[in-house]
Amino acid sequence: MASLWIDERDIKFQLYEVFNIGETILGKGRYADHDADMCNMVLDQAQKFAENDIAPTYPDEVHRKPVEAVFKDGKVFAPEAYHRLWKLYNEGGWMSVSDSAEVGGQVFPQIIGASCYHMFLATNQAFLMYAGLTHGAARLVEDFFQHPLRQVILEKMYTGVWGGTMCLTEPSAGSDVGALKTTAKRNADGTYSITGTKCFISAGDHDLAENIIHPVLARIEGDPSGTKGISIFVVPKIRINEKGELGEPNDVNCGGIESKMGIHGNATCTLNFGENGKCIGYLMGEERAGMKIMFQMMNEERQGVGMMGVSLAMAAYLHALDYAKQRLQGQNIISVAMKDEKAPQVPIIQHPDVRRMLLRQKSVTEGIRALAFLCYYAMDKEMNAHAENNEQDKEYWHGMIEMLTPMVKSYCTEMGMDVCQLAVQTYGGYGFCREYPVEQMMRDQKINLIYEGTNGIQAMDLLGRKLGMKKGLYFMNLLGLTQAAIAEAKKSDALAAEAAVVEGALNACAGAAMEFAKMMKTTPYVPLIGAADYLNCLSDALVGWLHVWMANAAAKGLANAANDRDKAFYNGKIQGAKFFINRITALVPAKLDSIKKDEQSAMNIAEDAFAV
Repeated sequence: MASLWIDERDIKFQLYEVFNIGETILGKGRYADHDADMCNMVLDQAQKFAENDIAPTYPDEVHRKPVEAVFKDGKVFAPEAYHRLWKLYNEGGWMSVSDSAEVGGQVFPQIIGASCYHMFLATNQAFLMYAGLTHGAARLVEDFFQHPLRQVILEKMYTGVWGGTMCLTEPSAGSDVGALKTTAKRNADGTYSITGTKCFISAGDHDLAENIIHPVLARIEGDPSGTKGISIFVVPKIRINEKGELGEPNDVNCGGIESKMGIHGNATCTLNFGENGKCIGYLMGEERAGMKIMFQMMNEERQGVGMMGVSLAMAAYLHALDYAKQRLQGQNIISVAMKDEKAPQVPIIQHPDVRRMLLRQKSVTEGIRALAFLCYYAMDKEMNAHAENNEQDKEYWHGMIEMLTPMVKSYCTEMGMDVCQLAVQTYGGYGFCREYPVEQMMRDQKINLIYEGTNGIQAMDLLGRKLGMKKGLYFMNLLGLTQAAIAEAKKSDALAAEAAVVEGALNACAGAAMEFAKMMKTTPYVPLIGAADYLNCLSDALVGWLHVWMANAAAKGLANAANDRDKAFYNGKIQGAKFFINRITALVPAKLDSIKKDEQSAMNIAEDAFAV
């Protein structure tokens, strides 16, 4: 029976037949000692762990009630089922699949680690967030914390003995991080006394790990206001020594956990630092470099959140597909036309509108997976270039990561939400009920559009910073990357029309970017109002290109297919590409024409006119 959670066939198709990592990544630079067989072994193990161990913990199997973290007597308790998973996750070495050997990692490519994470996220995002935040915090310590405690912290975090968080948000400082009020006071021994409150801290407190390391943004007393005056500190929940031994509590207390729409298994905490004046932190990096340092983790988490969007989409689609094949309702459209009242009921997958919904779910899911994978592919290319001292390639792929990150975070979650709501729609009334898991997937998905910088923030980042980086070079390099696949498809009778559609959409995006750049000097509200729409248009075009790339690979696979199963798979890739390009990418030029108009009603409307 096909999996209800993981499309491993498409994952491997993208890895080996589209991105061709066997020739482009493996056996080179950082990954000189890795081959496809080793990667497949890890992927297969990840798939089994996800299906057999993580998936059963997603909801209650009887009543579909969410598994919840609990706050009691000032302490936070993770769901009981997570304790076994946490042990298995860390014993399996999943925390450091793609990390360096120096910290106990297995040095697999980033795209392989992301593929494993993709499978795990599909089966329980709430649980994986404990691990994801621990890994991100550990990477900060690895790169920026030069202190006698560094080594023991890394050892404990990469093995999951200790957890980690990311402490940015405050009650009055969300997206406006520069408004934070948390302070750091220098102590005579080189430590800092930390005082302040952080909120919406995912995995902020729990009982899965014996200690938690908090990277905390704070302003040293006397430093300037705004983001330029922010530093970052390593703040353990429990004090530690250089041997890794635990001491007294570090005056880090949870004030409560949020009651949320979704991801109930993850504890979203309010953390109070230094209520009793006894919270000690250690400076990470240099003073006033906090934002620069934290952005490394923020970018890692933004890429990870994009993968969360893809993962929930995958699970929701596969569940909807399975349901549509089994649910009997109505008669075949031909029988209806023939007025055959005795015709039997048919599975709903035979109905045209259901097939439309399913093919949209399939094409979107596979497209956003390719977009997320492209970002991790770029990371591996950059790492190999670094290992080979190829500065030109390193800069090129770094630019790709810069361009792709806001789109991966925003578009993959926006479209992932679209897939989840279509999955619910496929189920009909049952999709709205807890008897089936798709309603929870939809609720879990919503947070991915919000945290780690809202999708509106990502749009502003793309339009306001990324498009103009290096005088537009990174953007032009990204557009240039699309040309080879389009040129190849133009030579194919089956794909030439779709290639032309994608090319036209990408050209329209390039033109709109130039016009927006001019507007920023004259009518800045127009591009600012249209920033989110522009990000989605550019992503629609880029995913259309990725579908062309995938369709090219599928056409080769179809020509050499050895059995009906393979033929069906490759044909599905081609039909999915045609659907996405003709139904989504084709609309890009018209959408761009709309958002380029000098239409500023969103700013012209008076505040008291929104509702009277």
